Amino acid sequence: MEFDVSIILCTVNEIENLPKVVEKIENIAKFSYQFIFVDDGSTDGTREYILNYCKNHNNAKYIFNDHKRSLLIAQYMGIKKSDGRFIIIMDSDLQHPVDKINEIYTKLNEGFDIVVASRYVKGYSQVKREALRGVISRIALTISRIYLNSLRKTTDPLSGFVGFRKDLKYEINEKWRGYETVIFLIASNPNAKVCDIPYIFYERKNGESKIVSGFDFIRIYLTELILAKRIEVRTKKIKIQ
Repeated sequence: MEFDVSIILCTVNEIENLPKVVEKIENIAKFSYQFIFVDDGSTDGTREYILNYCKNHNNAKYIFNDHKRSLLIAQYMGIKKSDGRFIIIMDSDLQHPVDKINEIYTKLNEGFDIVVASRYVKGYSQVKREALRGVISRIALTISRIYLNSLRKTTDPLSGFVGFRKDLKYEINEKWRGYETVIFLIASNPNAKVCDIPYIFYERKNGESKIVSGFDFIRIYLTELILAKRIEVRTKKIKIQ
C-alpha cells in the first residue's frame, strides 16, 4: 500500500501520551499516512496499545527492541521500515503540536527536501523551560551552526520535529548513540532545499523525558557533531567529483 507520509513515533513508556497523539493525527491529517511505532522496552502498556492498534489498522507497523536504543537509532530503524513518499518524525509525548504536520506536508509538496519545525523562528517563542536546559540548548545550537556549514540552513538543528523526502541520502551507523536526526539528515544532504516552519514547544505534562540532560547531553551531542562533520565533508567531496 502506498502512503503520502510515514509518521515515525518512538516510545518508551508513553501509554499516557501515545493514544492521544495518534487520535489527534487521525482527526486532522489531510493526507494518507502510516504509523511506524518503534518501542524500546516499554512496560506500562504502550506495547499492548501498539499491538492492538496494528492489529486493527492496515496503515501501521511496529518495531519492538528488547532494550533501549538511543532516539537517533530508534528513528533510523523507523525510517528504514517506512513506505511513504515523505517521512515525518515527531515526539510521541505531546510536546510537538500535531496540527503542524499538515503544514510540513504542504511544504514538502512545494518542493522542499527537508522541513524543520523550529522553536527559534523570529517572532515565535518557546514555552518556559528549566533554565539549565534552556542554556544548554542555546549553547548546543550555536556550536552546531558554527561547526557544520550545512546546519546554517535551519534555525533549529536540534529539532526533533521534521519532515523530509524518503529518497534522501541518510548516513548513519546503528552502533552510534545520539538524539539529533536533523543534524545527520542535513549533513548527509548538504545541498538539500531546507525550510523552517515555526512552532511553540510544549513542556511534557505526563511521564518522564527519555533524553539525558545536563553535561551528559553535551558530551553525546559533541560526539554527534564530530560524526556529522565527517559525513558532511565526505558528501561534499563526492558531490564535487
